[in-house]
Amino acid sequence: MSYILSDMCESSVFLEERGEIREIMKDVTRVVVDGTDAVCVDILGEQMTIQNVKFKEANLLSHGLIFERI
Repeated sequence: MSYILSDMCESSVFLEERGEIREIMKDVTRVVVDGTDAVCVDILGEQMTIQNVKFKEANLLSHGLIFERI
């Protein structure tokens, strides 16, 4: 699926586990959730797969996405 956007807005991805939240990836332009895995792609096309997570929160003003370890 492709969308046409007028402005590019990258986000940071955070992981919450054991009560702590840490940034794990910057400049993310795409996130695809497949079951309990999330594939994050940054502006340069680099990919990171986060396993055993659930989507918790998106803050669109600060461009932050939080996943929680399950």
